[in-house]
Amino acid sequence: MSRQTRIQGALTLLLAAATACTPAATVQPTVEPATQPAAEDVTLTVWFMGADIPAQKEFSETAAKRFEEATGIAIVTETVSWGDATKKLTTAIAAGEGPDVTMLGSGDVAYYYQNLLDLTDEFGKTLPPTSDFVAGAFDGNTYNNSTYAIPYMAQFRGQAYRKDLWSEAGYPDGPTTWAEWRDGALMIKEAHPELDSVLGMRGQGVEQYAVSLMWQNCSDMISEDGKTATFNHPNSVEAIKFFADMVAVDGTFDLKNSEWAIADVGARWWDGKLGWTWISNTWGQYGKPEQIAALQPNVGYIPSLIGNQGCQRMFSAINGMGVFKWTKHPEAAKQWLAFLLEPDMQAQYYELLGHLPVVTGAYDLPVVQELGAGDWLPLAQFNKPYTLHPATSEVALLLGKIMPSIYAAVIDKSYDETTVKQLMDDLNAQAQEALDRNPPPPGYSNPWPEPVD
Repeated sequence: MSRQTRIQGALTLLLAAATACTPAATVQPTVEPATQPAAEDVTLTVWFMGADIPAQKEFSETAAKRFEEATGIAIVTETVSWGDATKKLTTAIAAGEGPDVTMLGSGDVAYYYQNLLDLTDEFGKTLPPTSDFVAGAFDGNTYNNSTYAIPYMAQFRGQAYRKDLWSEAGYPDGPTTWAEWRDGALMIKEAHPELDSVLGMRGQGVEQYAVSLMWQNCSDMISEDGKTATFNHPNSVEAIKFFADMVAVDGTFDLKNSEWAIADVGARWWDGKLGWTWISNTWGQYGKPEQIAALQPNVGYIPSLIGNQGCQRMFSAINGMGVFKWTKHPEAAKQWLAFLLEPDMQAQYYELLGHLPVVTGAYDLPVVQELGAGDWLPLAQFNKPYTLHPATSEVALLLGKIMPSIYAAVIDKSYDETTVKQLMDDLNAQAQEALDRNPPPPGYSNPWPEPVD
């Protein structure tokens, strides 16, 4: 176990690699699988996505060795950075050859499904039944009612707040609604000018925060039938303007936020310079052990905020693992997937890399309990990945333009009451073009969030 993991075990915060970006790729013709030879002749090639760090190497080597000892099937692994994933996947598909098995990011299945084996009928047979998985596990791995990738590793998100600061503001249990969020933040700002920012959010990769705000306000970026862009839906505009006013009017999201990467936010959080942030089980890597130990007694974790329209949901990815149709060893590949889903293998991946298990049985294992996974599991029901649609990637990239544009308007003093509506109208037109180029399949359904009780 690494030094970082030992720290996390003490503090129930875990190290993890960054979540994946969705690709903007064109699906290529499918390749049919060949006949599977005898097991002793089988070698599977596998791509893991993420950082090529010692913990990933240790897991890959250990898993490959154990699987070969149990089955006689050899595993050759390669770690591909998320930054290179789209290029490598699309190159492999264009050539009609590549790994037998690959990890997939949030939204990938909608692009690559024609090149992947349909695993729908394997659950409850060669793979665990769907009832064995955590909430939302299949949302990002099922397209058009078929599952093309096993849910493999999770990252659940909620909000973290300083108990001491929010208690002073009258919210000892932290903010639950947007109204409480804004009210408490204003009071904390007045009482604690020493903070770098009351509310902390990274300025990079902000598409996930933009869609979370939409969802919390009972809207989405694409209509329920998948045909219409809804960036400029009244609920979406209201959601983004609520955030923008907290930047431009309140100043509780300081303009420094626009410059911060996720590591900058995490470091400031553990240094006690923020009063609130959206957080996941990955944030232990951003603080020094002594900082985390000092702040931990004053840290509270709660689910997603509830927006003005009454919904409660935020973005989180459960990445998958799929089998390419060109594999010569489909049954061996399914065995490998089943092996990766065994509770002890899920536990080892969590212990080494910090990604939460997707199989509920793994949460009963001592090492998983000791590392605090149970603290994050209740947040799963409030999390959701991007809607799987042929235009998901293009539309999600447009989401990433929202918050930087708001910060820019505040900085150059052009922000006014019309800024958000104009921005959302412009992005909506671009999103509609993407949808028109990539229409949804027959029977597509994207239910929008419903208000909570």
